[in-house]
Amino acid sequence: MIIPVYVNGVELSFILDTGVGSTIIFSVDNKNSLELKNATKIYLRGLGDEAPVEAIKSVSNEVRIGKALSASHTIYLVLDESINFSPRMGFPIHGIIGYDFFRDFIMDINYSNNYIKINRPSTYKYKKCKKCYRTDLGFQDQHKRPFLTAKYKSKKGLIDVNLLLDSGSGSSLWLFENKEKGIEVSENSFRDFLGKGFNGDIYGERTKIDELHIGDFMLKDVTTSFPDSVYIKGISVNNRQGSLGGGVLRRFNVIMDYPNKRISLRKNNYFEKPFHYNMSGLTIQHVGFAFAKDYNEKDRFYIGLNKIINQKTVQFTNDFVLKPKYEISDVRPGSPAEEAGLKKGDILIEINGRKAYTYKLSELNDLFYLEEGKKIRLKINRLGVEMRFDFNLRKVI
Repeated sequence: MIIPVYVNGVELSFILDTGVGSTIIFSVDNKNSLELKNATKIYLRGLGDEAPVEAIKSVSNEVRIGKALSASHTIYLVLDESINFSPRMGFPIHGIIGYDFFRDFIMDINYSNNYIKINRPSTYKYKKCKKCYRTDLGFQDQHKRPFLTAKYKSKKGLIDVNLLLDSGSGSSLWLFENKEKGIEVSENSFRDFLGKGFNGDIYGERTKIDELHIGDFMLKDVTTSFPDSVYIKGISVNNRQGSLGGGVLRRFNVIMDYPNKRISLRKNNYFEKPFHYNMSGLTIQHVGFAFAKDYNEKDRFYIGLNKIINQKTVQFTNDFVLKPKYEISDVRPGSPAEEAGLKKGDILIEINGRKAYTYKLSELNDLFYLEEGKKIRLKINRLGVEMRFDFNLRKVI
Protein backbone atom coordinates (compact mmCIF):
# COMPACT_ATOMS: atom_id res chain seq x y z
CA MET A 1 0.00 0.00 0.00
CA ILE A 2 1.41 3.40 -1.05
CA ILE A 3 0.74 6.34 1.26
CA PRO A 4 1.64 10.07 1.24
CA VAL A 5 4.17 11.00 3.92
CA TYR A 6 5.40 14.48 4.81
CA VAL A 7 9.08 14.63 5.81
CA ASN A 8 10.12 18.02 7.20
CA GLY A 9 7.26 19.54 5.22
CA VAL A 10 8.08 17.81 1.89
CA GLU A 11 5.42 15.41 0.52
CA LEU A 12 6.78 12.02 -0.56
CA SER A 13 5.31 8.62 -1.47
CA PHE A 14 6.17 5.72 0.84
CA ILE A 15 5.43 2.01 0.95
CA LEU A 16 3.66 1.09 4.19
CA ASP A 17 5.85 -1.81 5.26
CA THR A 18 5.25 -3.64 8.54
CA GLY A 19 8.36 -5.69 7.75
CA VAL A 20 10.78 -2.83 8.44
CA GLY A 21 11.66 -1.18 11.70
CA SER A 22 13.23 2.03 10.44
CA THR A 23 12.12 4.71 8.01
CA ILE A 24 14.25 4.57 4.87
CA ILE A 25 14.42 6.97 1.92
CA PHE A 26 16.04 5.64 -1.24
CA SER A 27 14.80 7.78 -4.11
CA VAL A 28 14.35 11.55 -4.10
CA ASP A 29 14.62 13.40 -7.42
CA ASN A 30 16.32 16.37 -5.83
CA LYS A 31 17.87 15.39 -2.51
CA ASN A 32 18.81 19.02 -1.87
CA SER A 33 15.12 19.91 -1.61
CA LEU A 34 14.73 17.61 1.39
CA GLU A 35 16.45 18.84 4.52
CA LEU A 36 17.63 16.07 6.83
CA LYS A 37 18.98 16.95 10.23
CA ASN A 38 22.00 15.79 12.27
CA ALA A 39 23.38 13.36 9.67
CA THR A 40 26.01 10.63 10.11
CA LYS A 41 27.19 7.92 7.68
CA ILE A 42 26.33 4.22 8.25
CA TYR A 43 25.84 0.97 6.27
CA LEU A 44 22.63 -1.04 5.77
CA ARG A 45 22.15 -4.69 4.90
CA GLY A 46 19.02 -6.39 3.56
CA LEU A 47 17.99 -9.20 1.24
CA GLY A 48 20.17 -9.67 -1.83
CA ASP A 49 23.71 -10.87 -2.54
CA GLU A 50 25.57 -7.55 -2.75
CA ALA A 51 27.65 -5.78 -0.11
CA PRO A 52 26.01 -3.56 2.53
CA VAL A 53 24.89 -0.19 1.15
CA GLU A 54 26.05 3.22 2.27
CA ALA A 55 23.44 5.44 3.92
CA ILE A 56 23.01 8.59 5.97
CA LYS A 57 21.40 8.39 9.42
CA SER A 58 19.49 11.55 10.30
CA VAL A 59 17.77 12.25 13.64
CA SER A 60 15.22 14.76 14.95
CA ASN A 61 13.11 14.94 11.79
CA GLU A 62 9.39 15.74 11.62
CA VAL A 63 7.33 13.04 9.87
CA ARG A 64 3.57 13.29 9.37
CA ILE A 65 0.92 10.99 7.89
CA GLY A 66 -2.46 12.68 7.84
CA LYS A 67 -2.85 14.12 11.34
CA ALA A 68 -0.48 11.59 12.93
CA LEU A 69 2.87 13.14 13.78
CA SER A 70 6.29 11.90 14.85
CA ALA A 71 8.13 15.05 15.94
CA SER A 72 11.61 13.57 16.50
CA HIS A 73 12.02 10.86 13.89
CA THR A 74 15.12 8.99 12.75
CA ILE A 75 15.49 8.53 8.97
CA TYR A 76 17.99 6.59 6.86
CA LEU A 77 18.81 7.97 3.41
CA VAL A 78 20.32 5.42 0.99
CA LEU A 79 23.00 7.10 -1.13
CA ASP A 80 23.21 4.50 -3.92
CA GLU A 81 20.92 5.89 -6.63
CA SER A 82 20.71 2.47 -8.32
CA ILE A 83 18.59 1.30 -5.37
CA ASN A 84 15.28 2.52 -6.68
CA PHE A 85 11.95 0.69 -6.47
CA SER A 86 10.11 3.15 -8.72
CA PRO A 87 10.94 1.35 -12.02
CA ARG A 88 9.33 -1.88 -10.76
CA MET A 89 6.26 0.01 -9.48
CA GLY A 90 5.76 2.35 -12.44
CA PHE A 91 5.42 5.52 -10.35
CA PRO A 92 7.62 7.43 -7.87
CA ILE A 93 8.38 5.61 -4.62
CA HIS A 94 10.62 7.57 -2.29
CA GLY A 95 10.92 5.24 0.66
CA ILE A 96 9.45 2.77 3.13
CA ILE A 97 7.98 3.42 6.56
CA GLY A 98 7.22 0.97 9.35
CA TYR A 99 7.54 0.39 13.07
CA ASP A 100 9.42 3.54 14.08
CA PHE A 101 6.45 5.66 13.03
CA PHE A 102 3.50 3.38 13.82
CA ARG A 103 4.72 2.00 17.18
CA ASP A 104 2.59 4.50 19.12
CA PHE A 105 -0.59 3.95 17.08
CA ILE A 106 -3.27 1.40 16.23
CA MET A 107 -3.72 1.04 12.48
CA ASP A 108 -6.89 0.02 10.65
CA ILE A 109 -5.73 -1.23 7.25
CA ASN A 110 -8.71 -1.66 4.93
CA TYR A 111 -7.51 -3.44 1.80
CA SER A 112 -11.05 -3.66 0.41
CA ASN A 113 -11.38 0.12 0.16
CA ASN A 114 -7.65 0.88 0.00
CA TYR A 115 -7.26 3.14 3.01
CA ILE A 116 -5.62 3.19 6.42
CA LYS A 117 -6.80 4.89 9.59
CA ILE A 118 -4.26 5.77 12.27
CA ASN A 119 -5.70 5.78 15.78
CA ARG A 120 -4.43 6.81 19.18
CA PRO A 121 -4.66 3.96 21.74
CA SER A 122 -6.22 6.24 24.35
CA THR A 123 -9.33 6.79 22.20
CA TYR A 124 -9.53 3.52 20.25
CA LYS A 125 -12.24 0.97 21.08
CA TYR A 126 -12.36 -2.50 19.58
CA LYS A 127 -15.68 -3.56 18.11
CA LYS A 128 -17.10 -6.97 18.87
CA CYS A 129 -16.27 -9.26 15.98
CA LYS A 130 -17.14 -12.97 16.01
CA LYS A 131 -15.66 -13.40 12.53
CA CYS A 132 -12.28 -11.93 13.46
CA TYR A 133 -9.11 -13.75 14.43
CA ARG A 134 -7.26 -11.86 17.15
CA THR A 135 -3.92 -12.91 18.53
CA ASP A 136 -0.70 -11.64 20.07
CA LEU A 137 2.20 -10.57 17.91
CA GLY A 138 5.77 -11.55 18.59
CA PHE A 139 8.47 -8.93 18.03
CA GLN A 140 12.08 -9.58 17.07
CA ASP A 141 15.06 -7.52 15.86
CA GLN A 142 15.17 -5.19 18.87
CA HIS A 143 11.37 -5.55 19.18
CA LYS A 144 10.68 -3.64 15.97
CA ARG A 145 9.31 -6.21 13.51
CA PRO A 146 6.05 -8.13 14.08
CA PHE A 147 5.75 -11.91 13.72
CA LEU A 148 2.71 -14.15 13.45
CA THR A 149 2.50 -17.92 13.92
CA ALA A 150 0.73 -19.82 11.14
CA LYS A 151 0.59 -23.42 9.91
CA TYR A 152 1.31 -24.73 6.46
CA LYS A 153 0.59 -28.15 5.04
CA SER A 154 3.70 -30.07 4.02
CA LYS A 155 4.55 -33.70 3.35
CA LYS A 156 4.87 -34.14 7.13
CA GLY A 157 1.46 -32.61 7.84
CA LEU A 158 0.71 -29.21 9.37
CA ILE A 159 3.88 -27.40 10.45
CA ASP A 160 4.06 -24.30 12.64
CA VAL A 161 5.92 -21.42 10.98
CA ASN A 162 6.90 -18.10 12.53
CA LEU A 163 6.35 -15.47 9.83
CA LEU A 164 7.40 -11.84 9.58
CA LEU A 165 4.41 -9.65 8.69
CA ASP A 166 5.68 -7.95 5.55
CA SER A 167 2.97 -5.71 4.11
CA GLY A 168 5.51 -4.03 1.82
CA SER A 169 6.03 -7.22 -0.16
CA GLY A 170 3.81 -7.95 -3.16
CA SER A 171 4.41 -11.68 -2.73
CA SER A 172 2.03 -13.94 -0.82
CA LEU A 173 4.30 -16.18 1.21
CA TRP A 174 8.04 -16.68 1.55
CA LEU A 175 9.42 -19.73 3.32
CA PHE A 176 13.05 -20.44 4.25
CA GLU A 177 13.89 -24.05 3.42
CA ASN A 178 14.71 -26.17 6.45
CA LYS A 179 14.48 -29.91 5.79
CA GLU A 180 14.92 -30.76 9.47
CA LYS A 181 11.69 -28.90 10.28
CA GLY A 182 9.92 -30.26 7.21
CA ILE A 183 10.00 -26.97 5.30
CA GLU A 184 10.93 -28.12 1.81
CA VAL A 185 10.45 -26.97 -1.75
CA SER A 186 7.82 -29.00 -3.62
CA GLU A 187 8.97 -31.03 -6.63
CA ASN A 188 6.37 -29.06 -8.58
CA SER A 189 8.26 -25.76 -8.64
CA PHE A 190 10.22 -23.54 -11.00
CA ARG A 191 13.13 -21.14 -10.71
CA ASP A 192 12.11 -17.51 -10.85
CA PHE A 193 12.98 -13.90 -10.10
CA LEU A 194 11.36 -13.30 -6.70
CA GLY A 195 11.92 -9.61 -6.15
CA LYS A 196 14.36 -6.83 -5.47
CA GLY A 197 16.01 -6.11 -2.13
CA PHE A 198 18.40 -3.45 -0.88
CA ASN A 199 21.35 -5.65 -1.83
CA GLY A 200 20.22 -6.69 -5.30
CA ASP A 201 17.85 -8.98 -7.16
CA ILE A 202 16.54 -12.08 -5.39
CA TYR A 203 16.07 -15.47 -7.06
CA GLY A 204 14.75 -18.79 -5.86
CA GLU A 205 12.03 -21.39 -6.36
CA ARG A 206 8.35 -20.62 -6.80
CA THR A 207 5.66 -23.18 -6.02
CA LYS A 208 2.24 -23.56 -4.41
CA ILE A 209 1.39 -25.05 -1.03
CA ASP A 210 -1.91 -26.85 -0.50
CA GLU A 211 -2.99 -25.04 2.65
CA LEU A 212 -2.00 -22.11 4.86
CA HIS A 213 -3.78 -21.83 8.23
CA ILE A 214 -3.96 -18.52 10.12
CA GLY A 215 -6.08 -19.07 13.20
CA ASP A 216 -9.44 -20.39 11.96
CA PHE A 217 -8.83 -19.15 8.42
CA MET A 218 -7.56 -21.52 5.75
CA LEU A 219 -6.17 -20.40 2.41
CA LYS A 220 -5.72 -22.95 -0.38
CA ASP A 221 -3.16 -23.24 -3.19
CA VAL A 222 -1.06 -20.35 -1.94
CA THR A 223 1.71 -19.17 -4.25
CA THR A 224 4.91 -19.55 -2.23
CA SER A 225 8.52 -18.47 -2.79
CA PHE A 226 11.65 -20.16 -1.44
CA PRO A 227 14.58 -17.71 -1.78
CA ASP A 228 18.04 -19.16 -2.33
CA SER A 229 20.00 -19.43 0.91
CA VAL A 230 22.63 -16.96 -0.35
CA TYR A 231 20.07 -14.15 -0.15
CA ILE A 232 19.14 -14.70 3.49
CA LYS A 233 22.58 -15.34 4.93
CA GLY A 234 22.96 -11.71 5.95
CA ILE A 235 19.72 -11.44 7.93
CA SER A 236 18.65 -12.88 11.24
CA VAL A 237 16.52 -15.98 10.70
CA ASN A 238 16.56 -17.21 14.27
CA ASN A 239 13.08 -18.56 15.01
CA ARG A 240 11.90 -17.16 11.70
CA GLN A 241 10.70 -19.46 8.94
CA GLY A 242 9.59 -16.89 6.36
CA SER A 243 7.39 -13.86 5.61
CA LEU A 244 3.68 -13.25 5.14
CA GLY A 245 3.36 -10.72 2.33
CA GLY A 246 0.77 -8.41 0.84
CA GLY A 247 -0.62 -11.16 -1.41
CA VAL A 248 -2.06 -12.82 1.72
CA LEU A 249 -2.62 -9.77 3.94
CA ARG A 250 -4.76 -8.01 1.30
CA ARG A 251 -7.34 -10.80 1.73
CA PHE A 252 -8.07 -9.43 5.20
CA ASN A 253 -8.96 -6.13 6.78
CA VAL A 254 -6.25 -5.77 9.38
CA ILE A 255 -5.95 -4.02 12.73
CA MET A 256 -2.28 -3.64 13.69
CA ASP A 257 -2.09 -2.72 17.37
CA TYR A 258 1.57 -1.91 17.95
CA PRO A 259 1.31 -0.57 21.54
CA ASN A 260 -0.50 -3.71 22.76
CA LYS A 261 1.31 -6.10 20.37
CA ARG A 262 -1.95 -7.47 18.94
CA ILE A 263 -3.39 -8.12 15.50
CA SER A 264 -6.96 -8.61 14.29
CA LEU A 265 -7.84 -10.18 10.95
CA ARG A 266 -11.21 -10.27 9.23
CA LYS A 267 -11.52 -11.74 5.75
CA ASN A 268 -12.72 -9.42 3.01
CA ASN A 269 -13.97 -9.81 -0.55
CA TYR A 270 -10.49 -10.78 -1.80
CA PHE A 271 -10.31 -13.82 0.47
CA GLU A 272 -11.79 -16.38 -1.92
CA LYS A 273 -9.94 -15.17 -5.00
CA PRO A 274 -7.39 -17.67 -6.35
CA PHE A 275 -3.65 -17.07 -6.06
CA HIS A 276 -2.01 -16.28 -9.39
CA TYR A 277 1.55 -15.97 -10.66
CA ASN A 278 3.30 -14.65 -13.76
CA MET A 279 2.87 -17.25 -16.52
CA SER A 280 4.83 -15.31 -19.16
CA GLY A 281 8.29 -15.35 -17.61
CA LEU A 282 8.70 -11.59 -18.19
CA THR A 283 9.53 -8.93 -15.63
CA ILE A 284 8.76 -5.43 -16.87
CA GLN A 285 10.04 -2.17 -15.46
CA HIS A 286 9.51 1.53 -16.10
CA VAL A 287 12.66 3.14 -17.53
CA GLY A 288 11.69 6.77 -17.91
CA PHE A 289 9.80 8.53 -20.67
CA ALA A 290 9.90 8.92 -24.44
CA PHE A 291 8.25 11.33 -26.87
CA ALA A 292 5.20 10.01 -28.71
CA LYS A 293 2.65 11.55 -31.03
CA ASP A 294 -0.62 12.47 -29.40
CA TYR A 295 -3.46 13.03 -31.85
CA ASN A 296 -5.89 15.61 -30.51
CA GLU A 297 -9.03 17.21 -31.85
CA LYS A 298 -9.23 20.88 -30.83
CA ASP A 299 -11.96 23.36 -31.54
CA ARG A 300 -10.80 25.77 -34.25
CA PHE A 301 -12.49 28.26 -36.60
CA TYR A 302 -10.99 28.22 -40.11
CA ILE A 303 -7.41 27.88 -38.95
CA GLY A 304 -5.12 25.56 -40.86
CA LEU A 305 -6.46 22.36 -42.41
CA ASN A 306 -10.01 21.81 -41.15
CA LYS A 307 -12.66 19.15 -41.34
CA ILE A 308 -16.40 19.57 -40.63
CA ILE A 309 -17.73 16.97 -38.19
CA ASN A 310 -21.28 17.27 -36.84
CA GLN A 311 -21.41 20.94 -37.96
CA LYS A 312 -18.43 21.76 -35.75
CA THR A 313 -15.06 22.84 -37.08
CA VAL A 314 -12.13 20.92 -35.59
CA GLN A 315 -8.44 20.82 -36.35
CA PHE A 316 -6.25 17.73 -36.06
CA THR A 317 -2.92 18.50 -34.44
CA ASN A 318 0.07 16.25 -33.89
CA ASP A 319 1.46 17.03 -30.44
CA PHE A 320 4.55 15.29 -29.14
CA VAL A 321 4.11 14.43 -25.47
CA LEU A 322 6.07 12.43 -22.93
CA LYS A 323 4.80 8.88 -22.44
CA PRO A 324 6.06 6.10 -20.13
CA LYS A 325 8.72 3.77 -21.50
CA TYR A 326 8.79 0.10 -20.49
CA GLU A 327 11.64 -2.38 -20.67
CA ILE A 328 12.01 -6.13 -20.14
CA SER A 329 14.24 -6.36 -17.05
CA ASP A 330 14.24 -10.15 -16.65
CA VAL A 331 13.28 -13.24 -18.67
CA ARG A 332 12.74 -16.52 -16.83
CA PRO A 333 14.71 -19.43 -18.34
CA GLY A 334 12.45 -22.00 -19.99
CA SER A 335 9.46 -19.66 -19.96
CA PRO A 336 7.13 -19.00 -22.93
CA ALA A 337 8.72 -15.55 -23.33
CA GLU A 338 12.25 -16.97 -23.54
CA GLU A 339 11.17 -19.70 -25.94
CA ALA A 340 9.63 -17.01 -28.17
CA GLY A 341 12.98 -15.18 -28.30
CA LEU A 342 12.44 -12.19 -26.03
CA LYS A 343 15.48 -10.83 -24.20
CA LYS A 344 16.40 -8.64 -21.26
CA GLY A 345 16.68 -5.02 -22.41
CA ASP A 346 13.98 -5.22 -25.10
CA ILE A 347 11.84 -2.05 -25.16
CA LEU A 348 8.07 -2.58 -25.41
CA ILE A 349 6.28 -0.79 -28.25
CA GLU A 350 2.94 -2.62 -28.48
CA ILE A 351 1.14 -5.32 -26.54
CA ASN A 352 -1.77 -7.11 -28.20
CA GLY A 353 -2.06 -4.31 -30.73
CA ARG A 354 -2.16 -1.52 -28.15
CA LYS A 355 0.63 1.00 -27.62
CA ALA A 356 2.64 0.04 -24.55
CA TYR A 357 2.68 3.61 -23.23
CA THR A 358 -1.11 3.58 -22.89
CA TYR A 359 -0.83 1.01 -20.09
CA LYS A 360 0.00 1.53 -16.46
CA LEU A 361 2.76 -0.82 -15.32
CA SER A 362 0.29 -2.66 -13.08
CA GLU A 363 -2.01 -3.20 -16.08
CA LEU A 364 0.88 -4.62 -18.11
CA ASN A 365 1.77 -7.09 -15.39
CA ASP A 366 -1.87 -8.11 -14.97
CA LEU A 367 -1.85 -9.37 -18.59
CA PHE A 368 0.67 -12.04 -17.62
CA TYR A 369 -1.52 -13.42 -14.83
CA LEU A 370 -4.52 -14.16 -17.08
CA GLU A 371 -5.91 -17.57 -17.95
CA GLU A 372 -3.64 -20.28 -19.25
CA GLY A 373 -3.40 -20.32 -23.04
CA LYS A 374 -3.99 -16.57 -23.42
CA LYS A 375 -2.02 -15.30 -26.44
CA ILE A 376 0.35 -12.39 -25.91
CA ARG A 377 1.53 -10.45 -28.98
CA LEU A 378 4.47 -8.08 -28.48
CA LYS A 379 6.17 -5.53 -30.69
CA ILE A 380 9.55 -4.53 -29.29
CA ASN A 381 12.60 -2.45 -30.09
CA ARG A 382 15.91 -4.25 -29.79
CA LEU A 383 18.94 -2.02 -30.35
CA GLY A 384 17.01 0.12 -32.82
CA VAL A 385 15.36 -2.76 -34.69
CA GLU A 386 11.61 -3.34 -34.34
CA MET A 387 10.61 -7.00 -33.93
CA ARG A 388 7.42 -8.97 -33.23
CA PHE A 389 6.97 -11.96 -30.92
CA ASP A 390 3.99 -14.13 -29.98
CA PHE A 391 3.59 -16.63 -27.15
CA ASN A 392 0.88 -18.22 -25.02
CA LEU A 393 0.69 -18.08 -21.23
CA ARG A 394 1.49 -21.45 -19.72
CA LYS A 395 0.98 -22.84 -16.22
CA VAL A 396 4.05 -24.29 -14.57
CA ILE A 397 2.66 -25.19 -11.15
